[in-house]
Amino acid sequence: MTFRDVERDAVQMGRRWLHDLLFADWGLKLLALAITLGLWFAVTGQRAPTTVRLRRVPLFFVLPPDMEISNEPREEVDVTLRGSKNALDSIKASDVSLSYDASSYRPGERVVQLSPNNITLQLPEGIGSGGVAVERIEPGSVPLRLERRIERDLAVEPRPEGKLLQGYELIGIEALPARVRVRGPESHVNALERAPTETILLDGRTENFTASQIAIDIQDHKIVALDTVVDVHVKIAEERVTKRLPGVAARAADGSESRLTIEVRGARSVVETLRAADLSVVFDTAADGTTRPRLLLPPNLEGRIELISINP
Repeated sequence: MTFRDVERDAVQMGRRWLHDLLFADWGLKLLALAITLGLWFAVTGQRAPTTVRLRRVPLFFVLPPDMEISNEPREEVDVTLRGSKNALDSIKASDVSLSYDASSYRPGERVVQLSPNNITLQLPEGIGSGGVAVERIEPGSVPLRLERRIERDLAVEPRPEGKLLQGYELIGIEALPARVRVRGPESHVNALERAPTETILLDGRTENFTASQIAIDIQDHKIVALDTVVDVHVKIAEERVTKRLPGVAARAADGSESRLTIEVRGARSVVETLRAADLSVVFDTAADGTTRPRLLLPPNLEGRIELISINP
């Protein structure tokens, strides 16, 4: 075989190889091309910048250490974020928050302007802040009122609820301790006169009792009770009634005797069975020369009956 024959065979082989490369197995080649293009578009699409709007994102204020917010500013805002689609698809409104630094503010009324330049975005763990940024905040301003934080002692106000058993009445209720300390914005604390408790149920009660660990329940959520619980002593007695008794024996300071009509008060079961013969009245002379009536009772009634009036 001559050199020319070898050269001709080589050229023909190269042409067949190039033909097979370009035109053989078109279906497989087109499929491979489609897969490659699909992957390329998917990757570049995930990386391309896009935006998403999140509603009701929590908003917090960083405050001076001795101040509090006394009004009711917005606690949630709508936020438009910009970043890669891959990062934004994994973020929910409940996963992020915004904070505004008001630590240099003085007491008074303010209108805080919210912008991407003066807020801090808190992102979920695993999402870098470099790939996501705040583009817009709505609303763009929030009224804010700052006041000094103060503390104050307030009298506790126990709150009974319900009905005692018929024939009994509430004669006293007191808290121990009687005063608690509270903290909050100055105007809120100064406006509060007492520190109420949660309700103490009286239904069906007939005797004294102590309710332990009763919570202080101040409705103003701006105020915090530093003493959170108290014990409440409840005094219950049989219902008290009055009774008019004519013909009660009386002895004057000079020793003379007479009969009077008196009115007494005490527990119903005692007063209703009381008779004029069961008691008497003595008039004692005081140091200033005046006379004062004193009710004499049998030993079993001492402290259970009080004199209301005398006639004549």
